[in-house]
Amino acid sequence: RLAYADYLFSHFRFYKIFVVLRKELLKDTVVTGALSLFCLALHYNWHEAAWPGILLQFLTLAVWIATGAQPGPMVSLGIWAGGKNQMTKIQLMLRMVAQTAGNIVAFASFGLYYSFAFPGEGPFSHFFGLESNLAAGLVLIMTVILIRHRETVVQNKIAEKSQ
Repeated sequence: RLAYADYLFSHFRFYKIFVVLRKELLKDTVVTGALSLFCLALHYNWHEAAWPGILLQFLTLAVWIATGAQPGPMVSLGIWAGGKNQMTKIQLMLRMVAQTAGNIVAFASFGLYYSFAFPGEGPFSHFFGLESNLAAGLVLIMTVILIRHRETVVQNKIAEKSQ
């Protein structure tokens, strides 16, 4: 039956792109989940603080710069918006689905544990605040700037070689 599903989906463009990107998408899912769990563990210790949510946003940017993995939707959106020929809309959608899957696993497991450790309190009341959303916007802008800078450097090198 799996072969039949493979045959059925093989006629769709998104599936062909998924097959090519599946290892990268798995890497994005795992890295996203790990970063989220790390910041949620910090949030567990300082559950009144907003900084673990802010840290999560900036860690996604740092991980992308260091490893090339895209552990956050703002990084992926910034790459898509900032670069020419960096990513198609289908690739962006697949990356965001993978990142969402990693976040769902991390947040659901943390939420389940947190609800038993602190009954009656919401586990994410301070994690998704205004500060975290502003940090996400800043990460988006920084990613666009970095991608455009990288493309300018590459274009300058190509221009130098052609002279």
